[in-house]
Amino acid sequence: MSQYILKLNENRVRRNYRGGYGLDVFKGKEACADGETPEDWICSTVTAKNPGLAPRENEGLSQVLVDGELITVKELFKREKEFYLGAAAEMPFLCKLLDSQMRLHTQAHPTKEFSRAFLNSNHGKLECYYILDVRDDVEPYIRLGFQHSPARMEWKRIIETQDLKAMDDCFERIPVQPGQIWYIPGGVPHAIGEGITMIEMMEPSDWVVRCEFEREGLVVPPEARFMGRDLEFCLDVFDYTEYTPQEVQDKFKLTPKPRGQVENLVDTDITRDFRVDRLKVQGETTLATENRLMVGIVVTSEAEICAGGSWFTVSKGESFVVAAKATEIHFRGDHAEIILIS
Repeated sequence: MSQYILKLNENRVRRNYRGGYGLDVFKGKEACADGETPEDWICSTVTAKNPGLAPRENEGLSQVLVDGELITVKELFKREKEFYLGAAAEMPFLCKLLDSQMRLHTQAHPTKEFSRAFLNSNHGKLECYYILDVRDDVEPYIRLGFQHSPARMEWKRIIETQDLKAMDDCFERIPVQPGQIWYIPGGVPHAIGEGITMIEMMEPSDWVVRCEFEREGLVVPPEARFMGRDLEFCLDVFDYTEYTPQEVQDKFKLTPKPRGQVENLVDTDITRDFRVDRLKVQGETTLATENRLMVGIVVTSEAEICAGGSWFTVSKGESFVVAAKATEIHFRGDHAEIILIS
């Protein structure tokens, strides 16, 4: 059963927006199309919350093939917790590939502190974005924080009445580009713009407060808007700080920092739940796991990887998980780029 490295199966998940074409392109598929599954949840132990949609058993849970048996990583980690997770009590993060054909609904996620105090959960939903690509003829942007902050009761009125003009006026477009890394703390209102393919790393939850109830004909059902509570409860989730576009750039766009053989993209000053590094494989490289589970996503070219004595090839668009017990991982390749989350 114990395998140091496992390739992860594609794990497409339904959401209340359209997309996915960019994921198909990224994975090198012949037929590429947008649809209702615009996300691929990688090494996920989190069940997707999709109120209003027909239930799908275990939706959101990643699967791997181990000794001829197809099982969820949640079950695998339960069977061999120390081997895969090391000292961690549970899978400490959720990672997704995401592609947006349309702008996503304006939303916010609770902080860890809010979740512990009011949601009986150990996890909020701090997020980080690594921009992979944008569609042709798109000027990529995100909404991030209020640039023109409403008072709490005005924000309540805007959401209750779905005054979308007033909601739009609270934000300015924040431009993004491939290769950039951004972080979105809990409470900060945001929305991903159309035409963006990204890797999204976050705390392992699916908590979300949605402010727009319909976009481009896609309706968010009432049970999916306010985390099973009501608007009054959710108003306390939001960070009403007003940020200029330059302040957003300064505060939330992260600068990669050299750290040994990798570039560190997200470190412990941002979150203690996970770390994100970018490895550029040129020749042979060896990294230590530091007794932490590691997830890798190949973003360019292909590479060979080895832990525990067995080499295998991973190509652009593929992902893999390395057990904490592996101690070290060997890479070899020619100009491959891999994002590593641990």
